[in-house]
Amino acid sequence: MGGVMKQLAIQRNKQRGAIIIVFTLSMLVLFGFMALVIDLGRIYVVRSELQNAADAAALAGAKDLDQTLAGINKAKARAIAMAGQHYYQFSTPISITAANLSVGSCPEDACMVPISSIASDAQATGKTFLRVYIPSGSFSTFFARVPMTREDNAGITSSATYGEAVAGRYINNAAPLGVCGLINTSTGATRPKGEALPGTGELAQFGFRHGVSYDIFNLNPLVPNSDPYLINPVDAYPNACNPNNSSTQVTAPFVCGGTSSALSSVPSIVYGNTGISAGPIEAALNSRFNDFSPPSVCSPTATPPDSNIRTFGCTGGGCASPAANWMTPAPGYQVLTPSDRYQPATPADKSHYGVLWSYSRAVRANSATPPGPGTSFSPTTADWAALYSTPDGAPAPNTNFPASGSPYADPAHTTSPGGGQTGQPDRRVVNMLIVDCPNVVHAGACSRLPVLGVGRFFMQVPADFKGNPKKLYMEFAGLIEPFVSTNEIKLYHLRSCIKSAITDRDC
Repeated sequence: MGGVMKQLAIQRNKQRGAIIIVFTLSMLVLFGFMALVIDLGRIYVVRSELQNAADAAALAGAKDLDQTLAGINKAKARAIAMAGQHYYQFSTPISITAANLSVGSCPEDACMVPISSIASDAQATGKTFLRVYIPSGSFSTFFARVPMTREDNAGITSSATYGEAVAGRYINNAAPLGVCGLINTSTGATRPKGEALPGTGELAQFGFRHGVSYDIFNLNPLVPNSDPYLINPVDAYPNACNPNNSSTQVTAPFVCGGTSSALSSVPSIVYGNTGISAGPIEAALNSRFNDFSPPSVCSPTATPPDSNIRTFGCTGGGCASPAANWMTPAPGYQVLTPSDRYQPATPADKSHYGVLWSYSRAVRANSATPPGPGTSFSPTTADWAALYSTPDGAPAPNTNFPASGSPYADPAHTTSPGGGQTGQPDRRVVNMLIVDCPNVVHAGACSRLPVLGVGRFFMQVPADFKGNPKKLYMEFAGLIEPFVSTNEIKLYHLRSCIKSAITDRDC
């Protein structure tokens, strides 16, 4: 009996202190969970408070951005005052200064400058977006400071976060891309804003025919296969022109959204340059087909793809597929061939008319002066025979053409973007500036381009600037009339961040 008691005593002595180890380990785990619940929860609450303040301040200040220095100063004062009406950590007043504010001509970082750098009306031109950045500063943690809440056994002593918002409006819905109006062969001048073509009364606007596709790279007058114009989207004529603002880096974000700030009415003059190469501009255009791969600078949230990304191609060599199936014979070429600046033209045979009516139908000229859009032609063999006659006959619509509307809007010819994207209708319609190219004043990146109107051009297939020749095939869908600036102020959230100061993981 004594031996048994002695053995139990030895075992008790061996287990002495074990409860302390278990308790200590349990407390570390407990503190870890408490750090997640309390410290991380506190950070998220602070971020929400700062984000709400940034949203309110950006929206309040953006309303005053009228492209004048006085508007800049009003926006600054209003944003600072609005932020001051908010609190973080429940009771700490939010205080910001001009150092927390930036303005720009688009929501992206590339467009932004400190608000304090604007000192004149000229510098305020085009600045219609306000960014508000509100950092939390460093604040202490409660439970995350306990060792072993990190891999290196050092506690997290402080954290930081911020709220950031951009609010503003684009001046207009015209992409910073310019295409030459077509040329009258007898006069050498750009064709008129509206004319009724002989025989059919079909409307042509600056030479472009509704429902007909064109090779945009072949329409400029410098040399065949010349680049279209890349418009300076920031500097409004006659203010000073910064040649860097006609660069790919500056214009690409505007091409993503199909917007710019330099044109407020037509006719007008803008600054621009030629020289569009493969890279961000091509990628910006192709974001409409749900392609956001590098070097795209587009955001699928701010500038989503089209709701219909199906290509409407042709059957010849180098054509995109699937080919348009509503035409007989199937189009052997993508665009009207030959497609040059001297239009309207009659191709050699019916397969050279390219892909017709994928987005819009041909229209008759009305009786206005100058003529504008009247009634649409019908998808019938008779109408197409009159419109698209060649020595070889004419293409004809077949039963695959929808009874109403266009193939683009027809569910049978629709491919959704997928990947969680629902898309936005008509994103493939790019509003391009129609330029009076015989009267361009060439001055490099600050060439002065007389703008006659803004045309709606539908992308039948993705752009391809890598090959030779470059390809940008667009179907003309009419003019924007009247052309007016947009005034809708929108809120943009470009990023957010939570940072634990001791980790050096930056925002």
